[in-house]
Amino acid sequence: MSGSVLIIDDDSAFRFAMAKALRRGGYSVSEAGSGEEAVEVLSNGDPPDVALLDLKMKGIDGLEVLRRCSPISTNVIVLTGHGTVKSAVEAMRLGAFSFLEKPVDADMLKPLLRQAFVERARPADGGQIQATPLIGGSPAMDEVRDFVRTVGPTDETVLVFGETGTGKEVVARQIHDTSSRSDQPFVAMNAACVPQELFESELFGHKRGAFTGAHADRPGLFREAEGGTLFIDELAELPLESQAKLLRAIETKAIRPVGESGETEVDVRIVAATNRDLWEETQGGRFREDLYFRLQVFPVLIRPLRERTTDIAPLAAHLIARLGRTDIERDPQALAALREYDWPGNVRELLNVLRRASLFAISNTIDGDLVRRMIAASVFGNARDSAPPAAREEPGRVSLAEVEREHIERVLRDMEGNITKAAAALGIDRRTLQRKLRSYDLD
Repeated sequence: MSGSVLIIDDDSAFRFAMAKALRRGGYSVSEAGSGEEAVEVLSNGDPPDVALLDLKMKGIDGLEVLRRCSPISTNVIVLTGHGTVKSAVEAMRLGAFSFLEKPVDADMLKPLLRQAFVERARPADGGQIQATPLIGGSPAMDEVRDFVRTVGPTDETVLVFGETGTGKEVVARQIHDTSSRSDQPFVAMNAACVPQELFESELFGHKRGAFTGAHADRPGLFREAEGGTLFIDELAELPLESQAKLLRAIETKAIRPVGESGETEVDVRIVAATNRDLWEETQGGRFREDLYFRLQVFPVLIRPLRERTTDIAPLAAHLIARLGRTDIERDPQALAALREYDWPGNVRELLNVLRRASLFAISNTIDGDLVRRMIAASVFGNARDSAPPAAREEPGRVSLAEVEREHIERVLRDMEGNITKAAAALGIDRRTLQRKLRSYDLD
């Protein structure tokens, strides 16, 4: 396997050990000992294919790295320890590829790395949720499609509501693609990733020398989206002052770059999205009422996956194909297991579970038992205040190491204790399996 991996961790011993293991696997490895250094590397013109990112670091932590580098082309595998599961969820929301719990077993990492490179090698949008078309035949999805067909060809501002991971950017892209602006840019911005002091610069641009660090002119996202669509995700994360400036830009169709005295006219359609109840935010004084009513003219709600279970089967088939695993089969019990879970992380979590299940699948078959084990180890499920139905059937949440141990036990039973056959089915060598058996006290 070839490809470039960046290890981001302030623990030099961990970086040394991981780099040594990855180089033995044929990877080109570089290191960053701080979040600041990672931002510099990930923001240059030739970022690595994959990054291993520790969430807990001094100075700029892993989440801040993701915020500053969003959108990020590198597939980032976040490393999380006990007690940081909620942070791992936030990392996934910010665009992280997947996650692993510390201490990281290099042999557990290998299949996830391979999949990260497979998806990284696809053109443009491969493997990313936001490029998924509107899939599903539920009444809820039919309503969304009808909305897109009706509103898409207009030039109206649209507000998309929905829980995290439901595919709000998917809808925004579909609105853009059905409009007269479809041959013009579609530019996406995650408001949660932009510091308040940089909001104007990010949206409206700036002149060189306008403030410390402004070493060159910046056009800003409005001008980048000229003639097309600007998608603003996590709208409710904007502070009130920034909301006022956004409202003025929408109403006047003009912007004033930082450091310039005059305004510049812009022709941009705005599609915004949020996972919050904006009316509640307005009543609480956290969202401007005038902006709320300006955006509320054409709202659309994306129902969570638990309310449209008939969409799970076609979505699963589509996502597995997007993973490049056309060789994977699903037995009927796998689909039953997918349907009995309520998916707090929605389509994003479904993708994560299917990705892991495809890596652990024996004989390229995903069965119900494997699906339930991957769900039990889901970072989204672990982050919930109340466990979903499938999780409540078990005595407690489990770690990935526990999932691996049980998986090895099951494969050994299937292979009637033959270590050579079991190792082949698991995709590891006999020596590695023997080491794992010792570590899990299974020998």
